[in-house]
Amino acid sequence: MFTQKSPLTRSSVFASMLLLMFTFNVWLFASADESNNPQAKSDKEKNLLKMSIEELMEVEVVSASRQPQKISQLSVPVSVITAEDIHYSGVTTIPEILQFAPGVDVRRRDRQRYIVGVRGLFGTFSDRTLILIDGRPAIEPIYGTTHWENLPILIEDIERIEIVRGPVGAAWGANAFTGAINIITKKPSQCLGGLVSSTINEFGDTYTHLRYGHTQGQWSWKVSAGYEDVEDSDVAGAGKYFSGVITLMDTTMGFNNFETRDWGRFWKFDTQAEYRPDDQTHWSFGAAHSSGQEGDYEFIGVFPRRDILTEYTRMFVRMDYQFDTDTSAYIQWFGDHWNTHCKVLTERVAYMENDIEAQINFKHADNHTISLGGNVRLNHFLMRNQSSTDEYIFDRNKYNEHWMGFFLVDRWHATDRLTLEGQIRLDNYSETTTDWSARFTTLYALDEQRNHIIRAGFARSFRSPSVAVRRGTASYLQAPVIGGLFLTQRSPDGMDNEGTYSLEAGYTGQMTENLSLNMDAYYQRMERLIGVRNVTNPFTGVTTSTFDNVNGATSWGTETSLAWQHRMGKITAWYAYNALTTDEFAQITRSLSPAQHKTGLSSRWYLNENWTFNTNYVFQNGIDMFTSVVKDPHSFHRLDLTLSRRFAKDKGELMIGVMDILNQTTAPVACTGNLTAHETPGRMFFARLQLKF
Repeated sequence: MFTQKSPLTRSSVFASMLLLMFTFNVWLFASADESNNPQAKSDKEKNLLKMSIEELMEVEVVSASRQPQKISQLSVPVSVITAEDIHYSGVTTIPEILQFAPGVDVRRRDRQRYIVGVRGLFGTFSDRTLILIDGRPAIEPIYGTTHWENLPILIEDIERIEIVRGPVGAAWGANAFTGAINIITKKPSQCLGGLVSSTINEFGDTYTHLRYGHTQGQWSWKVSAGYEDVEDSDVAGAGKYFSGVITLMDTTMGFNNFETRDWGRFWKFDTQAEYRPDDQTHWSFGAAHSSGQEGDYEFIGVFPRRDILTEYTRMFVRMDYQFDTDTSAYIQWFGDHWNTHCKVLTERVAYMENDIEAQINFKHADNHTISLGGNVRLNHFLMRNQSSTDEYIFDRNKYNEHWMGFFLVDRWHATDRLTLEGQIRLDNYSETTTDWSARFTTLYALDEQRNHIIRAGFARSFRSPSVAVRRGTASYLQAPVIGGLFLTQRSPDGMDNEGTYSLEAGYTGQMTENLSLNMDAYYQRMERLIGVRNVTNPFTGVTTSTFDNVNGATSWGTETSLAWQHRMGKITAWYAYNALTTDEFAQITRSLSPAQHKTGLSSRWYLNENWTFNTNYVFQNGIDMFTSVVKDPHSFHRLDLTLSRRFAKDKGELMIGVMDILNQTTAPVACTGNLTAHETPGRMFFARLQLKF
């Protein structure tokens, strides 16, 4: 089915924005004059008293070792993006906020689809960075990708995002190969009352979020619902195509007549509940759903021009129990159900994933903390093809697979200054083999106050091949006599897990009351990387691609960040150098190398009790892929500016801003399997109105 979107004109968009401004003014003048309310003024002054650097160093994160730890004393580098960072950025997609964090590579393929990775080797079908929501995997296991646009999560429901840089498989299992990104959502008790948020931009894109939370007795609950409508690049004033093939093939295959279809409409729903029958027991429940309809794209020269329809459901039940002050445990079940019709890859794919996981934390001695646990995961896959050509074909229609994993984390405060941490995990996957992950770290405080801490560590992780790589074949672009011009086949000898180990060092320091410094360095060796071996027949021109463990790679780099925090504002500046070389020239890893040079600057200023000004800037240099993709990713700068005003005793907020002010359009980004790519819009003005009740 082909759906033609009726584009909004610029005049209608700006009329909507003027209507939004008018609504804001009516609300403003109808509300009480807060300047005459001492209590409201006092509350705002408290909000301006933001956390000091010392308090920030005490913030706890969970992604480094599956248990709360102070951010200044972690065994692996972790960056935290707070709810406030997300809110004042004005963005409505998670990848766009991730690009402002050190060491994270983000490229936008089109207006819907992003490729994201930590320290490189990232791509459309590369799951070397593990994506989690509240510690639960959010990667589609068939093709090994995260569909960011389909995640059933609303941007204002995020409490924080923890970005782990470096192999962290000892804590989270397979595919935390170069790092992990853990999206932690707000609990119902943090979302009491109602929220209405609506964003509109000059292209006609809209993003609406409704939420209500309530507590009564031992229960707390929240319900969120949202709708997002995104216009395609042509409507937004971009969309020019680039082709990586010769001009004659452009005309023959019709590449020169392509029109963008990167529009999308998404309904999202999320509900969570908490039940605390006593001081020791905490039950939590959740169900989330996303329903999406979006345009398709070109893949290996095939462009069906049929809408992609996706239904995605996530559910969980969890019980936490506090035995005493030193001992706690939890057990949880979570399940995912994914169903998509995507003719450009496979007519229909679906999977159901069920996972049971348990963990216990206790003190072996006064300065000795241990966490141990494990999980069992069952996956059921269903595939259906419409044709034997121009689709990804699986050797069976149904598969059943299982995982089992066990982990142990041991943290020992040997002295007041010396801390040792060991993590080890063993995983068994029914389709490959038993494999292991580990991390061993030493932390040493240079002063008695523990304001300056150095870290040295070793880590080992692995990545398992996705279902499509192990089970799939394809024949694309049919031609008379010779058959498909591009053939894809799996390795006749099967594939092994990828493996990696890293050596790491770091420093975390509180330089003054308002200034902190973080420096990290690493060397990472990767073995048995899964890629493609291409062989082209010189007589027929047919290219045969075989998935296999091709060869290895080596990466190294440094990341440095400097943060200044004051009650009236904050500034964060960072620089990352992430280098990677493969063992073979132009080795095809089905992914992109990291941008070697990345830098960013973010600031937020509380101009007075009501006004806040926020800036986010990032630069990533171009990536030389040596012909393994049809177009090398370009260098880019991005600068976002937002200005927001609170009103009606903090019950309302109006934000206006401009995204990517430096670029009218952004250059095309091609990834694995693309013979074409198109530019996307850059500079974009928007307005957002939020009301709380």
